[in-house]
Amino acid sequence: MPVMPAFANQKIEFTDILYIHYYVGEQVKLLRQRYFGNVVFIHINKTGGRSIEKSLNLPFEHKTALEKIDEMGKQRWERVYKFTSVRNPWDKVISHFHYRVETNQTNLRTKPIKFKEWVKLTYGNKDPFYYDSPKMFMPQLDWITDHEGKILVDFICRFENLNNDFSVLCEKLGKNATLPHINSSKHGNYREYYDDDTIEIIAKSFSRDIEKFGYKF
Repeated sequence: MPVMPAFANQKIEFTDILYIHYYVGEQVKLLRQRYFGNVVFIHINKTGGRSIEKSLNLPFEHKTALEKIDEMGKQRWERVYKFTSVRNPWDKVISHFHYRVETNQTNLRTKPIKFKEWVKLTYGNKDPFYYDSPKMFMPQLDWITDHEGKILVDFICRFENLNNDFSVLCEKLGKNATLPHINSSKHGNYREYYDDDTIEIIAKSFSRDIEKFGYKF
Protein backbone atom coordinates (compact mmCIF):
# COMPACT_ATOMS: atom_id res chain seq x y z
CA MET A 1 0.00 0.00 0.00
CA PRO A 2 1.53 3.34 -1.01
CA VAL A 3 2.52 5.73 1.75
CA MET A 4 0.72 9.04 1.54
CA PRO A 5 2.85 12.17 1.95
CA ALA A 6 2.65 13.88 5.32
CA PHE A 7 0.75 16.86 3.97
CA ALA A 8 -1.89 14.78 2.16
CA ASN A 9 -4.49 15.15 4.91
CA GLN A 10 -3.69 18.74 5.72
CA LYS A 11 -6.19 21.42 4.88
CA ILE A 12 -4.93 23.70 2.12
CA GLU A 13 -5.89 27.32 2.60
CA PHE A 14 -6.69 29.67 -0.26
CA THR A 15 -3.70 31.79 0.76
CA ASP A 16 -1.48 28.73 0.28
CA ILE A 17 -2.74 28.37 -3.27
CA LEU A 18 -2.07 32.03 -3.94
CA TYR A 19 1.45 31.67 -2.57
CA ILE A 20 2.15 28.60 -4.71
CA HIS A 21 0.82 30.41 -7.77
CA TYR A 22 3.00 33.43 -6.98
CA TYR A 23 6.08 31.29 -6.28
CA VAL A 24 5.77 29.32 -9.52
CA GLY A 25 5.23 32.54 -11.45
CA GLU A 26 8.35 34.09 -9.95
CA GLN A 27 10.41 30.99 -10.79
CA VAL A 28 9.20 31.12 -14.38
CA LYS A 29 10.22 34.77 -14.54
CA LEU A 30 13.68 33.92 -13.22
CA LEU A 31 14.10 31.15 -15.77
CA ARG A 32 13.03 33.45 -18.58
CA GLN A 33 15.49 36.09 -17.43
CA ARG A 34 18.27 33.52 -17.18
CA TYR A 35 17.85 32.02 -20.63
CA PHE A 36 16.46 34.98 -22.56
CA GLY A 37 17.57 37.83 -20.32
CA ASN A 38 20.26 39.31 -22.54
CA VAL A 39 18.07 39.64 -25.64
CA VAL A 40 14.60 41.10 -26.10
CA PHE A 41 12.75 40.70 -29.39
CA ILE A 42 9.76 42.95 -29.99
CA HIS A 43 7.67 40.69 -32.19
CA ILE A 44 5.49 42.81 -34.45
CA ASN A 45 2.93 40.53 -36.08
CA LYS A 46 3.49 39.36 -39.68
CA THR A 47 7.11 40.53 -39.94
CA GLY A 48 8.89 37.16 -39.85
CA GLY A 49 8.91 37.02 -36.07
CA ARG A 50 8.11 33.32 -35.63
CA SER A 51 11.13 32.38 -37.73
CA ILE A 52 13.34 34.66 -35.64
CA GLU A 53 12.02 33.30 -32.34
CA LYS A 54 12.47 29.73 -33.53
CA SER A 55 16.03 30.31 -34.68
CA LEU A 56 17.16 32.09 -31.49
CA ASN A 57 15.07 29.93 -29.12
CA LEU A 58 13.20 32.99 -27.90
CA PRO A 59 9.75 32.82 -26.28
CA PHE A 60 6.72 33.54 -28.44
CA GLU A 61 5.00 36.76 -27.43
CA HIS A 62 3.52 39.91 -28.96
CA LYS A 63 4.50 42.66 -26.51
CA THR A 64 5.38 46.26 -27.25
CA ALA A 65 8.59 47.83 -26.01
CA LEU A 66 6.69 49.76 -23.35
CA GLU A 67 4.97 46.58 -22.18
CA LYS A 68 8.34 44.86 -21.89
CA ILE A 69 9.76 47.77 -19.90
CA ASP A 70 6.81 47.53 -17.50
CA GLU A 71 7.40 43.79 -17.20
CA MET A 72 11.16 43.75 -16.67
CA GLY A 73 11.89 47.22 -15.32
CA LYS A 74 13.78 50.15 -16.81
CA GLN A 75 17.19 49.13 -15.44
CA ARG A 76 17.11 45.63 -16.92
CA TRP A 77 15.72 46.98 -20.17
CA GLU A 78 18.73 49.27 -20.51
CA ARG A 79 21.11 46.32 -20.05
CA VAL A 80 19.67 43.98 -22.67
CA TYR A 81 19.97 44.05 -26.46
CA LYS A 82 16.65 44.95 -28.06
CA PHE A 83 15.64 44.36 -31.66
CA THR A 84 12.61 44.02 -33.90
CA SER A 85 11.60 43.46 -37.52
CA VAL A 86 9.39 45.59 -39.75
CA ARG A 87 7.67 45.10 -43.10
CA ASN A 88 6.20 47.10 -45.98
CA PRO A 89 2.73 47.95 -44.64
CA TRP A 90 0.83 47.03 -47.81
CA ASP A 91 2.55 43.64 -47.90
CA LYS A 92 2.11 43.17 -44.15
CA VAL A 93 -1.64 43.80 -44.33
CA ILE A 94 -2.07 41.20 -47.09
CA SER A 95 -0.19 38.65 -44.99
CA HIS A 96 -2.28 39.56 -41.95
CA PHE A 97 -5.50 39.06 -43.91
CA HIS A 98 -4.48 35.64 -45.23
CA TYR A 99 -3.36 34.52 -41.78
CA ARG A 100 -6.72 35.49 -40.33
CA VAL A 101 -8.51 33.61 -43.10
CA GLU A 102 -6.38 30.49 -42.54
CA THR A 103 -7.00 30.56 -38.79
CA ASN A 104 -10.67 31.56 -39.23
CA GLN A 105 -10.38 34.64 -37.05
CA THR A 106 -13.61 36.65 -37.05
CA ASN A 107 -15.10 33.85 -39.23
CA LEU A 108 -13.11 34.91 -42.28
CA ARG A 109 -12.84 31.36 -43.56
CA THR A 110 -16.38 30.18 -42.79
CA LYS A 111 -17.96 33.50 -43.81
CA PRO A 112 -15.41 34.97 -46.24
CA ILE A 113 -15.31 38.55 -47.41
CA LYS A 114 -13.08 40.16 -50.05
CA PHE A 115 -9.75 41.65 -49.06
CA LYS A 116 -10.69 45.19 -50.08
CA GLU A 117 -13.86 45.05 -48.00
CA TRP A 118 -11.85 43.74 -45.02
CA VAL A 119 -9.38 46.63 -45.32
CA LYS A 120 -12.23 49.14 -45.30
CA LEU A 121 -13.91 47.48 -42.31
CA THR A 122 -10.73 47.20 -40.24
CA TYR A 123 -8.29 49.97 -41.09
CA GLY A 124 -10.95 52.27 -42.51
CA ASN A 125 -14.01 52.00 -40.26
CA LYS A 126 -12.52 50.03 -37.32
CA ASP A 127 -15.57 47.82 -37.28
CA PRO A 128 -15.63 46.28 -33.76
CA PHE A 129 -16.21 42.76 -35.08
CA TYR A 130 -13.32 42.63 -37.54
CA TYR A 131 -11.11 45.15 -35.71
CA ASP A 132 -11.10 42.82 -32.73
CA SER A 133 -7.47 43.08 -31.61
CA PRO A 134 -6.28 46.69 -32.07
CA LYS A 135 -2.64 45.89 -31.26
CA MET A 136 -2.41 43.62 -34.30
CA PHE A 137 -3.56 46.49 -36.53
CA MET A 138 -1.54 49.37 -35.12
CA PRO A 139 1.46 51.04 -36.83
CA GLN A 140 4.76 49.27 -36.39
CA LEU A 141 6.41 52.29 -34.81
CA ASP A 142 3.86 52.12 -32.00
CA TRP A 143 5.39 48.78 -31.00
CA ILE A 144 8.90 50.15 -30.55
CA THR A 145 8.60 53.81 -29.47
CA ASP A 146 7.88 55.64 -26.24
CA HIS A 147 5.20 58.29 -25.77
CA GLU A 148 7.50 60.93 -27.27
CA GLY A 149 8.17 58.86 -30.38
CA LYS A 150 11.71 57.79 -29.45
CA ILE A 151 12.72 54.40 -30.86
CA LEU A 152 13.53 52.06 -27.96
CA VAL A 153 15.25 49.17 -29.78
CA ASP A 154 18.89 48.81 -30.81
CA PHE A 155 18.46 47.09 -34.16
CA ILE A 156 15.69 46.82 -36.76
CA CYS A 157 15.51 44.00 -39.30
CA ARG A 158 13.56 44.55 -42.48
CA PHE A 159 11.40 41.69 -43.72
CA GLU A 160 12.39 42.56 -47.28
CA ASN A 161 16.05 41.93 -46.40
CA LEU A 162 15.50 39.56 -43.51
CA ASN A 163 18.15 36.93 -44.22
CA ASN A 164 20.93 39.50 -44.53
CA ASP A 165 19.71 41.57 -41.59
CA PHE A 166 19.38 38.45 -39.47
CA SER A 167 23.00 37.55 -40.25
CA VAL A 168 24.09 41.00 -39.10
CA LEU A 169 22.00 40.59 -35.96
CA CYS A 170 23.58 37.21 -35.17
CA GLU A 171 27.04 38.74 -35.50
CA LYS A 172 26.06 41.42 -33.00
CA LEU A 173 24.69 38.77 -30.63
CA GLY A 174 27.63 36.42 -31.11
CA LYS A 175 25.32 33.63 -32.25
CA ASN A 176 25.55 31.13 -35.10
CA ALA A 177 21.97 30.65 -36.23
CA THR A 178 20.07 30.07 -39.44
CA LEU A 179 16.65 31.44 -40.21
CA PRO A 180 13.86 28.91 -40.80
CA HIS A 181 10.78 29.85 -42.79
CA ILE A 182 7.65 29.65 -40.63
CA ASN A 183 4.11 30.99 -41.19
CA SER A 184 5.03 31.90 -44.76
CA SER A 185 2.34 33.46 -46.91
CA LYS A 186 1.67 32.39 -50.47
CA HIS A 187 -0.28 35.42 -51.55
CA GLY A 188 1.97 36.57 -54.40
CA ASN A 189 2.55 40.21 -55.29
CA TYR A 190 0.70 42.39 -52.80
CA ARG A 191 0.10 45.13 -55.40
CA GLU A 192 -2.42 42.92 -57.19
CA TYR A 193 -4.81 43.04 -54.22
CA TYR A 194 -5.29 46.79 -53.91
CA ASP A 195 -7.27 49.54 -55.57
CA ASP A 196 -6.84 53.29 -55.14
CA ASP A 197 -9.11 53.46 -52.09
CA THR A 198 -7.42 50.65 -50.17
CA ILE A 199 -3.95 51.89 -51.11
CA GLU A 200 -4.84 55.21 -49.50
CA ILE A 201 -6.42 53.64 -46.41
CA ILE A 202 -3.22 51.74 -45.63
CA ALA A 203 -1.08 54.77 -46.48
CA LYS A 204 -2.96 56.80 -43.85
CA SER A 205 -2.98 54.03 -41.25
CA PHE A 206 0.77 53.45 -41.53
CA SER A 207 1.89 56.94 -42.54
CA ARG A 208 4.56 57.16 -39.82
CA ASP A 209 5.99 53.76 -40.76
CA ILE A 210 6.05 54.69 -44.44
CA GLU A 211 7.84 57.97 -43.73
CA LYS A 212 10.31 56.53 -41.22
CA PHE A 213 11.32 53.42 -43.16
CA GLY A 214 10.89 54.81 -46.67
CA TYR A 215 8.30 52.30 -47.83
CA LYS A 216 6.44 52.78 -51.09
CA PHE A 217 3.50 50.99 -52.64
